[in-house]
Amino acid sequence: GGRGSEIRFGGVVAGVFKRLKGFSGLKSLAALTVLLACFGLIIAGVCYSSLWLYNKAITSDFFTTRHVDVTGNVRLSHDMVLQYGGIREGDNSLAVSIAKVERNLRKTPWVEEVSVKRLLPDRFVIRLKERLPSFWVHKDGVLYYANESGEAIAPVESRNFLSLPTLSVEAGAEDDVAYLPRFMKDLHAGSLPVEARAIASITVSPARGIEIYLEDREMRLSIATDDWAGNLARIGLTLGDLARRHELKNVREVRSVNGSVW
Repeated sequence: GGRGSEIRFGGVVAGVFKRLKGFSGLKSLAALTVLLACFGLIIAGVCYSSLWLYNKAITSDFFTTRHVDVTGNVRLSHDMVLQYGGIREGDNSLAVSIAKVERNLRKTPWVEEVSVKRLLPDRFVIRLKERLPSFWVHKDGVLYYANESGEAIAPVESRNFLSLPTLSVEAGAEDDVAYLPRFMKDLHAGSLPVEARAIASITVSPARGIEIYLEDREMRLSIATDDWAGNLARIGLTLGDLARRHELKNVREVRSVNGSVW
């Protein structure tokens, strides 16, 4: 009888511990559930508060845009920059997407680089680097502004009109177009005794190189590209000599090629 009593007592004890263990697991699960619920309420409260504060901020007069400073614009007016960028004085500064304004401005043909900075509470600073035109070019029957490499920028319009030399490239002279930026640099540096505004047209020719036409003098000057620096120096010296002799008025064409000036 004693052995059987021990077995029954052991079974009762094991059952008690099993019930206690199950009760402990239920308590842990309940505690975890309560903790998760509290955490969720905290997150919801933070989100609601943040949303409330954001809505208050984007409707507050304190963050109304009152100043938009633009620097680096040459061809584009201040109003045109704001229009293209999609930003206006009076907009809420916090509601303005800087990435969108920069993206809008980069889509315009005149803007090469742009950065937009927000200065809370009411100011933006827009810095531009524009594509500067050097020529006019005809493309598909439309007159375009073009950069110093002859690449079209935007159509010529009355609101941003600028008189420039007309550029044309003859068949077979495509490789010599690469000399245009160098020509413009040398021209502005004074290597050629000619004023840029006096040039009516520029032709890139496989036979004559870079040819310019001075409408006021009815004179054509051409510089072969095979020895650019030498040809440029020689034609500059020749024009200077003709001017000192007061004979330039009698000249209609000057060509610098193959080490000689004609």
